[in-house]
Amino acid sequence: PISALLQPTVAFGIDAAGLERIKTVGNYGSGDGHFDLPTSLAVNSDGDIVVTDRNNARLQFLNRDGSFKKKVDLGFKPWCVAVLTNGELLVTGDGHRIHVLDKQARKSRVIQMLEAAENDKTTKDIAVDNLGRIIVTIGYQVFVLSPSGNVKLKFGDKGQGPQQFSSSLRVTVNSSNQIIISDGGNNNLKIFDPNGRHLFTSVTRGSGPGQLRNPHCVITDSKDNIVVADHWNYRVCLFSRDGTFIRHVLTREEHGLKHPWGLMLTHEGQLVVSYSHAIMFFLIDETQ
Repeated sequence: PISALLQPTVAFGIDAAGLERIKTVGNYGSGDGHFDLPTSLAVNSDGDIVVTDRNNARLQFLNRDGSFKKKVDLGFKPWCVAVLTNGELLVTGDGHRIHVLDKQARKSRVIQMLEAAENDKTTKDIAVDNLGRIIVTIGYQVFVLSPSGNVKLKFGDKGQGPQQFSSSLRVTVNSSNQIIISDGGNNNLKIFDPNGRHLFTSVTRGSGPGQLRNPHCVITDSKDNIVVADHWNYRVCLFSRDGTFIRHVLTREEHGLKHPWGLMLTHEGQLVVSYSHAIMFFLIDETQ
């Protein structure tokens, strides 16, 4: 069955000292290995790092060490990418469509979304749970699709209530198939059960410990801790699976972090972070 690609068995330790900066790759531009707004990261079935190079309207593929491997021009500005166990890529950013690319990154088919309320918003973030369901955001709505692309569930409205969002959403799932939303406009995290029922809201706007300012990418580690790119606070924050703040794992002061966009964990135990024109690699010491 089609499902999410096996996630790295990497978890963050207790002590913030456990992250070591290894390297930074890329510069601003349109050449190979250069970037103009790399908004999302994923690791494919070959272990390559897939980058949505948004303003260059392409995907770039990097080797595990961050060196350039290949690029794929898309003809639209991609927002986010997810990878399936069969090697297919799901790419958002082109109207109300999800582009499906085969293992060789050739365009295979398109999933057309017909029930979105906001016509001026594109498909944005995308994730795949352990049931093979595809979760995608369009504006203030969250859609849950079958592996073939049929809408099974949708939820979300405009606002600040338990089932309401802004139009700037990122999404991930955990091992229990709970749906976790990073809401950039409302500056919070919301966690839902697999059927879209609101469980709790975490975080408020601000710059203090555990607060967020325009959060972007959200991922989970192997212990279901929630990791958030806290964009305007120049840091990456760690929360427990119930949204309780644990610590800041990366900051501008300690790690030279700039405005983070995308996050990814690798099978080699690394946290990879993208910002406006480059990608940073950090080694996680799980014993700390």
